[in-house]
Amino acid sequence: MSGYSFDANILIDALWDHPPAHAEIRRAGASGARIWVSRMAWVEVLSKGSDATLREAMRFLARFSVDEVDEEIALRAASLRRERPRLKSPDAIILASAQVRGRVLITRNTRDFPAQMPGIRVPYSLERGLT
Repeated sequence: MSGYSFDANILIDALWDHPPAHAEIRRAGASGARIWVSRMAWVEVLSKGSDATLREAMRFLARFSVDEVDEEIALRAASLRRERPRLKSPDAIILASAQVRGRVLITRNTRDFPAQMPGIRVPYSLERGLT
């Protein structure tokens, strides 16, 4: 794997000042690898909040490189949805972005991205603290 891609839930947690989210972003950045976000996760982060919140989120997201949804990612996302029909398109695009680019997806969404799935890192859960 060559780098890390963050799911929207970790980014939103960081914007809400959840210490484990900040710790995970620092950990990934300290590895020397670039840190990424799928354009779909970027959209999810910016889909809620006041104008002030959105300005803060835009400044925060500027720290990440963005994976655009190209044909290769779109085809992989479609394949993931065929394999797992309950997987929603946004989640399929987020996972496909990480897989196609060879990155570890950092998430706490274990319903759609089981922790034992290759290329998935679940650093914490909100229910149980750090994992």
